[in-house]
Amino acid sequence: MQTIRDLVWYLPRAYHDFSEIRPIDQLMPNQEQTAEGVLTNVRHIRAFAGKPRTEAELVDRTGRVRLVWFGRERTELSNGLRVRVAGKVEIFRGMRQFIRPQLERVGQEAVHTGRISPIYKLTEGLTEGWMRRWLHTAVLGEKESGAWRVRPALDAMTDPLPETVRLRYGLSQIIEALREVHFPSDEDALAAARRRLAFDELLTLQLGMLLRRRRWTVAASAPALSAEDRRVAAWIAETGLAPTAAQERVLAEIRSDIAKTAPMSRLLMGDVGSGKTLVAAIAMRIAVDSGYQAVLMAPTELLAEQHVKTLERYFGAGGPRTLLLSGSLRAKEVREARERIAGGLVDVVVGTHAVLESDVAFARLGLAVVDEQHRFGVRQRSLLREKGRDPHVLLTTATPIPRTLAQTIYRDLDASYIDQMPPGRQAVRTEVRTSDALDRVWPWLLQRLGEGEQAFIVCPRIEDSEEEEVASAERTFEDLSSGALRDVPLALLHGRLPADRREDVMRRFAAGEIKALVATTVVEVGIDVPNATVMLVLGAERFGLAQLHQLRGRVGRGEKKSFCIVISDKEGSARLEALAREHDGFKLAQEDLRIRGAGEFLGARQSGLDELRMVDLADVDPTLLRETSAAAEAILDADPELMDREHGDIAASVERMWRRYALA
Repeated sequence: MQTIRDLVWYLPRAYHDFSEIRPIDQLMPNQEQTAEGVLTNVRHIRAFAGKPRTEAELVDRTGRVRLVWFGRERTELSNGLRVRVAGKVEIFRGMRQFIRPQLERVGQEAVHTGRISPIYKLTEGLTEGWMRRWLHTAVLGEKESGAWRVRPALDAMTDPLPETVRLRYGLSQIIEALREVHFPSDEDALAAARRRLAFDELLTLQLGMLLRRRRWTVAASAPALSAEDRRVAAWIAETGLAPTAAQERVLAEIRSDIAKTAPMSRLLMGDVGSGKTLVAAIAMRIAVDSGYQAVLMAPTELLAEQHVKTLERYFGAGGPRTLLLSGSLRAKEVREARERIAGGLVDVVVGTHAVLESDVAFARLGLAVVDEQHRFGVRQRSLLREKGRDPHVLLTTATPIPRTLAQTIYRDLDASYIDQMPPGRQAVRTEVRTSDALDRVWPWLLQRLGEGEQAFIVCPRIEDSEEEEVASAERTFEDLSSGALRDVPLALLHGRLPADRREDVMRRFAAGEIKALVATTVVEVGIDVPNATVMLVLGAERFGLAQLHQLRGRVGRGEKKSFCIVISDKEGSARLEALAREHDGFKLAQEDLRIRGAGEFLGARQSGLDELRMVDLADVDPTLLRETSAAAEAILDADPELMDREHGDIAASVERMWRRYALA
């Protein structure tokens, strides 16, 4: 904090409800409450160890209660002083007592006692009492003999919301909201204040998203990509697959988008194995049939190679010409590939980050697909867009995002959901076990490997740590190589290995040369290994629920019965219990969001969202979401660039938020 404005916007993290003043004989143990009376038996005691304490008794007409402050002498206290004290009451030797209560003289304006009292995040050296007093002065001011000694800082504040918006949605004024959120008059006033501040916060976030999208689409002119229904039906028939109703619905949404000259910006979500690649393949074929090129960017070379094989199988001998562009190609191969792309001799390019290189130029790029989009930053996706003249963009992810969250943080994207699995896809049996069960798990796993199956063994760390006992990939690999799996072809895989070595290990695992793979979460996004039937996760409490679900999706891709065994010694883990009972990725994503919060759920690049003061992205109020969405649309319809004077404060808020959260 550097300014008074920063202080005023330093909002409480919680509240003490000290509003009820009770007679001493009605004080209840383990409840927050306030009592009022006269101090007696004030004593300052210095123990043998040298640490002081102050003891006193508070007396009213109904009884007395003991007061204790450890570690300090309250020299300002004296017998006969009439005070209010607030805190939690305990029972000590049959007598009620307050430990370290807040205390104020009767007659002083209530700041700490006798009211709903704010609690703030503190740093070392900063006490709750000082912080509350500073905020009270800044928000409510300070009077002396009826005149202002310090005027409230809020007096100089203007309301960022146009009055028409505020009145339409029944919102309190910003000065009133800030006053009540810091020092509430009652619970209803606090609720109204929080709703107003949450409205502003969510509106700012939605305006930022909408501005980004409008700036991208208004001046853009994308190619209209279309194909006759009978041709699309024939292409799907050539794949030999029968699309689910969810795939057909999503494909229809995409076809509608890419047929327009406004560039598509769509996020396609679906579990591992739900058929996202088929939908993307048909969209790319429509682009090619319309005379344009398509590109698919994947996070790893091995996944890119798998996509090439899958697309070639879907397209057939007479389909679009496909090319792989990756960092492992020799200089001559890269040069030839770039020439073919630029010359329009390639229809569909599949690659890794290599497709973003400045030397890669497309003849007529119409559609860009980003697979596992959460593995790429915003800047990388923007670079891909710049490879063509306003191409349509399709982002895919196998990490489902709850609908309310997607509507909030991905306001600049349209969302499609494949919420149905193809017939025949088996559910992976999931079991939660403690580490004591490993003595039985290893022989069972050895038997399955002996029958020709394969397994993933995932650990939360690469190497051992002196600070904590956590299963590491390196130690697990060493122990299994000389112990339970010593006669099994075993390999180690983690992010510190050179990229070419990681790719080689995965290729050998996919080919069946390696039977068990000890790894970190680098296998969370990987290739299909239908023969892998066991996912064993050690230290499972260290992983998020969505991440565990992603890992589970690495098995169960063939015909054999598959298992996911999560090992944890932490009792009653809500995430692990949810994983065992639920296989729907969207339901698990909602549960993961509820448990962990939005910042951690979304990952480090977007952890700033966890700093939202009022909006709980894990449980966004649907009414508030609808209201702020409508308000954002109306504001930008009237003022597309937020240039009008009445929107100046809103524009400044949007700029501050987007600088802080690094989402642009």
